Amino acid sequence: MIKKVTDKKDIEKVHELGSYAFNMDHTEEQKQAYIEKNTFIDNYVDEVDGEVLSQIVSYPFEVTIKGQVMKMSGIGDVASYPETRGSGGIRNIFSAIFNDLHENGTELSYLAPFSQPFYRKFGYETVFDSEEIRIPKAVITQIKPEKKGKVKRVKWEDEDTKAILKEIYRDTLEKVHGSVIREDYWWHYTMIKKQKRVAICYDDNNMPQGYLIYGLVGASEFQIFEMAYCNSFALRKLMSFVSSHSGSFNEFVSTNLPDKAVLELFTEISGITRKTYSYMMVKIVNFKQFIEKYPFKKVEKEADFYVDIQDNNCEWNNGIFHLVIKNGKATCEKVTEAKKIDYSGSIQHFTQVFMGRLTLDQAVWLELIDEKTEGNNLSELIDSVTPRMYDYF
Repeated sequence: MIKKVTDKKDIEKVHELGSYAFNMDHTEEQKQAYIEKNTFIDNYVDEVDGEVLSQIVSYPFEVTIKGQVMKMSGIGDVASYPETRGSGGIRNIFSAIFNDLHENGTELSYLAPFSQPFYRKFGYETVFDSEEIRIPKAVITQIKPEKKGKVKRVKWEDEDTKAILKEIYRDTLEKVHGSVIREDYWWHYTMIKKQKRVAICYDDNNMPQGYLIYGLVGASEFQIFEMAYCNSFALRKLMSFVSSHSGSFNEFVSTNLPDKAVLELFTEISGITRKTYSYMMVKIVNFKQFIEKYPFKKVEKEADFYVDIQDNNCEWNNGIFHLVIKNGKATCEKVTEAKKIDYSGSIQHFTQVFMGRLTLDQAVWLELIDEKTEGNNLSELIDSVTPRMYDYF
């Protein structure tokens, strides 16, 4: 039986299954943090005779999509006990989740895949990349020290620290296309689940301008988990702080820098290695609602298109939609028939286009989306912006 559980004893079963399936050995403190976090989210289980056989958790997040706030379900802890895998429990749970998301008006769902082909069966497709940047000790010393202002190492547990980080995040990373609007419980959980350290950058007027969340790994790596800055001064000051650790660490590593501006601080970057990895997958759960919130380019002339969507998991997404776009806003209605079809394709590839992974022209050229009529200008109404993700679940 598929159900959503909220009782602490049931959440302990969710933790037990997740720990077994992912071979995690949590301390009691980590376990309690997990259980506390899961009281804020939706825990779906496939239960037989009181035993949890399969599970998925759904984080009720909000995200920024080109300046527009949308609801997003963050999928995590997709797991079954080995002896029950292949029995359909995960598919049945996904079906229940999609129905609930449709009813509560959630437009999107993100997840970190263990297998891309597996999640494509449910309508997800790769949208986000992450870039690992490794800076050796000999290169980090090229950073020219920023003399103005100061950097102060602080404790996350301090209430002033929490307030400063949250405000800077809201003013910077939260505004980036695709990023999560973090709630307090999520800040708390992500900060305590690893040994994370915090430093805040202040200007000469003692006003906070940026922060660094980092970790120290033995005598080998200085890890940059997250860096946010309101201006170029804060970027220089925070990287000066990072560089000041060159006497203790051989390598400085990040997978989450917000942009490439940091590379401009070096006089020679040949020693820096950069690797791009496929990161999170995304699914548009409610196409009509997503399109009607989506910010198109503003043109006065009205344009309309008929789009044929294939979605085998969400019947409300499956079919022909009539889009009418004017002044950057669209209406979207599902129709039973149309005189013409302008574009046809799966929900996965339309997700990639509207989220900015691909342009519409690229998707057509790759034959991922079929352009069925000539002279369409839908691609001219979609502003392609690279999505970024600063969270993991």
